[in-house]
Amino acid sequence: MELEDATDRISQLPEFIIHHILSYLDSPQQLVRMSVLSKYWFAVSVSFPASGFNIAQFRDVIKPSSTPVNWDKHYRYVRDCFFKYVDDTTSRFCHQNVTVHTFKLITPNQDRDPTQVDIIDRCLGVYLKEGVKVLVIKVKNMCLECLHENRCPESLDFPMYRVPNTLLSTSSLTSLKICRCELPSSLMVDVVKFKSLKMLELEYVPLHDELIKRLTTSCPLLEKMIFKYCQGVKIFCVYGLENLQEVKIGFDDGVLEVIDIDAPNLWHLSLVAWLGMPSMKVASCKKLTKLSYFGHPSPTKEVEYPLNLELSSHSVRTFELCSDLDLGVIDFCAPNLLLFILSSYCQKGLYSMKRGFVPSKARMEFGGFVNSYWFQHLRQFLDKYIGFKELKLHIRAHVNVKEVMAIHSPPYELDHVELYIEGLSVYEAVVDAVFWCCRPLSLTLEANFTCTNTEEWSHIVKFTHEKLLLQEDEGKTNIRILIYTSSKVKKHFSDLNSFLTASPCDLQGETITFIKEEVVPIKKKRMIKQSKGL
Repeated sequence: MELEDATDRISQLPEFIIHHILSYLDSPQQLVRMSVLSKYWFAVSVSFPASGFNIAQFRDVIKPSSTPVNWDKHYRYVRDCFFKYVDDTTSRFCHQNVTVHTFKLITPNQDRDPTQVDIIDRCLGVYLKEGVKVLVIKVKNMCLECLHENRCPESLDFPMYRVPNTLLSTSSLTSLKICRCELPSSLMVDVVKFKSLKMLELEYVPLHDELIKRLTTSCPLLEKMIFKYCQGVKIFCVYGLENLQEVKIGFDDGVLEVIDIDAPNLWHLSLVAWLGMPSMKVASCKKLTKLSYFGHPSPTKEVEYPLNLELSSHSVRTFELCSDLDLGVIDFCAPNLLLFILSSYCQKGLYSMKRGFVPSKARMEFGGFVNSYWFQHLRQFLDKYIGFKELKLHIRAHVNVKEVMAIHSPPYELDHVELYIEGLSVYEAVVDAVFWCCRPLSLTLEANFTCTNTEEWSHIVKFTHEKLLLQEDEGKTNIRILIYTSSKVKKHFSDLNSFLTASPCDLQGETITFIKEEVVPIKKKRMIKQSKGL
């Protein structure tokens, strides 16, 4: 019988390979499981440089030991364990000669405890000396009563952690994110060595005008800047950043008056300003192709609501507007605009759009609640800005068709309309209003039609088909029907009859598209065939 080889080969792996394996772990639990593979792995894992420290993950590991839970006592226990873990792990890491790429410190507020502040200062100091490139410092504002739900009133008077001055000399940084902290006290006087920094994100960080100038002039390679829920800036001024491509600004104190940016390669500017829109000086940004604005233009004491919102740009191709402004107060002078997105509520999709995405034809999209007067304003808006070829609507509606049609106006010619209606009970009224407003060559309906029975489904299709035909000369138009299922299968129907005679299982789908076609007389068909034969 052969003896098994008991050699501990897993401990013979080079340290950099072990670090690479550990970099794929997402939680402390996984790191603990891996650390028991061998004594050597345990020594490496406790000082693994890329994991960082996350109070949220740490809290999930330490569960309350009794019921009912004394959250005050448990909260203090979790905090004490977390800071001891940070202190012990940092001490072990000091004895390893390794390079740190990413370090994320997500810590609870220090609750006026100088010992905890010293631990965080020491931890950051150690990791910053090791050539860290991606750094995240975030203080989670958790209170005793809200620990379990991870909620905390912003009004609680917790002291704000101040990042140590050693941060300013970390020349290896390429990405820096700071949340709920004060910037280093010597920022305005010391030399800032952010010569490699490409991405800067500040959230809930106190700022002022000169701090913005100091930060931006110290980051010559900066490509992206994000400011969320910051306060204290009156004039946001950025000059001389040749590589700057994206700027996202969200100040929530209503103090911001001016945005002045001179960046030749800036392509996207996003502004969140619900308490009033500042004036914007971006004329020198010749490559600015995407503009996003969430909020309201500044009201005055004399006028409760703004008279209008004006966009004048020859470079902007995409304009995203999240506001409850009426279409009647929006004015454009943007001859190269290809995509206008208007929403009365914020959507995540607005932030996730990739660079360079524009439709092949000029399109307007809208999401929100509409009524009869909204359709009248839409008709007038389309007349003012001749050029839109497509219209996409995702709407909740309360429409009185008689009110809509009180104004006699020919429908606006469009290539395509996409329509999603929340609530099929208003379907007929909305379709009537849409077709009063515009005359599309094709129409796509998006809704959860699978919840309707076959009779209701057939009625929807017949009603829409009839309304589309009423827009055309009798006998000169045929309408093809396409149905797309959830599995992306496309089903073709040459006309309404072929649809109505199909099997019920073939009629269900996520979207249905109606396409108008010119009816070609038999004589003309023969002439076309003969010309092709020649």
